[in-house]
Amino acid sequence: MKLSLRVILWVYVVFNLLQAVVLTFDPELTDRAYLGGLMTPTRQFQWYSVAGYHVVIIAVTIIAMTLPRAVDRRKLILVNAFMYLLWDATSQLAYWGHKIGMATSDLITNAGVSIVTALILFAVAYFDRDPVTPAPN
Repeated sequence: MKLSLRVILWVYVVFNLLQAVVLTFDPELTDRAYLGGLMTPTRQFQWYSVAGYHVVIIAVTIIAMTLPRAVDRRKLILVNAFMYLLWDATSQLAYWGHKIGMATSDLITNAGVSIVTALILFAVAYFDRDPVTPAPN
């Protein structure tokens, strides 16, 4: 894997790590945008569970970077990209943002970050190719 693609994936790991830390230690920071009222222990646990998802994404990304074949790395990277695009951004824009009364600016910001993240991961998957070796004569 090219160094530039590794750097992008390490930035992605840090991005997910920051999310996990915030959701674990200061979930109110994220929760404010979702207009849910007072932070209850149940809501704190829900954000803690989301933090756990980000920890899994970190592990999957690190594992992907260690795989020797680009075709195998791409599978895991594309799963990440589709999750951000189809699960996170699309569901917020199509349904959840309106359903919970999220402010338009918060919704666009949150979904926009997910869309940009997905596009970056699609680019990594597209450019991650194994070196071509000449066929023996």
